[in-house]
Formats: sequence, structure tokens, C-alpha cells
Amino acid sequence: MYTFQSQVRYSELDSDRKLSIASIVDYFQDCSTFHSESLGVGIDYLDRVGMLWVMSYWQIVIDRYPGLCEKITIGTFPYEFRGFLGYRNFFIADETGKKIVRANSLWTLMDIRAGRPAKPTREMLEAYRLEEKLDMEYEPRKIRFDREGEKHPAFYVG
Repeated sequence: MYTFQSQVRYSELDSDRKLSIASIVDYFQDCSTFHSESLGVGIDYLDRVGMLWVMSYWQIVIDRYPGLCEKITIGTFPYEFRGFLGYRNFFIADETGKKIVRANSLWTLMDIRAGRPAKPTREMLEAYRLEEKLDMEYEPRKIRFDREGEKHPAFYVG
């Protein structure tokens, strides 16, 4: 698991003076980057082996939005690799250690030269320590429709 501490900045707030969803995602992206860099399989490594991770899916559960100047801990860890897919959890915890934001994510590893998905290298698999999934309700990734739907007239957007 990788964690780092921060304090909610004014520039990260939404109109309600709470940490914005965009800033939550930025924290998570930074955390996973810091994690990979600390293990030696970060951006330079990926560039050297001609690969990159592509975000395929997010599920973010927000129990409480942190506010201005609140001290927070951001954390992440992978919990599974399956073929070219990597599964990773994230969280933001408050000063008491309570997880107030939790997230599940799915990443696709791409071979840049071939332009298609690729399995992680041995170095990647050895670097990342798999952890137990976060305790949260995991939503299915497929959206199912129980009915045919309704027709509506076309309209212009723009």
C-alpha cells in the first residue's frame, strides 16, 4: 500500500467549499503515480518498455467531502492482475483514519508499439504487492436495461 498526506487547498474546492470531484480524481492519479515511481515501475520504466496504463473504469464512493484546510491521507494499492487488466483501490481518510472516500478502478496495460493490450512484465508483477480489496459495495461494470427504452424526438445540443 502507498499513502501520502496532504491538506485540502483552496484551489481544490468546489462551489460548496468542499474538495471537488476533479480534485479527488487528481489526488488518486497522483497517488498511483507516486506508488509506481516508488517501486521503480513508473513513467520512465513504462517509457523504456513501451507501455502505458489506460484508465478503463472508475467507481468512486464519497461518504463525506473533505473541506478547506482539512488534513487528509490518500492511499492506493492493487488487488488483482488478470491478463492485461490491473485492479486498484484508492481511498481518502480523514485525520481520525476514517475512510471518507473509497474508489475502485480498472486499468488496461497497453503496448504502445503494437497498439494493443499487453500483460504486465515480470518486473511489474514483482514490484506491486497485492492487498485485500477495500470493504465497499462493488458495482457491476455492465449497464443492463430491463426494457426496450423510449423514443424521443431528436434535438440539437450546442
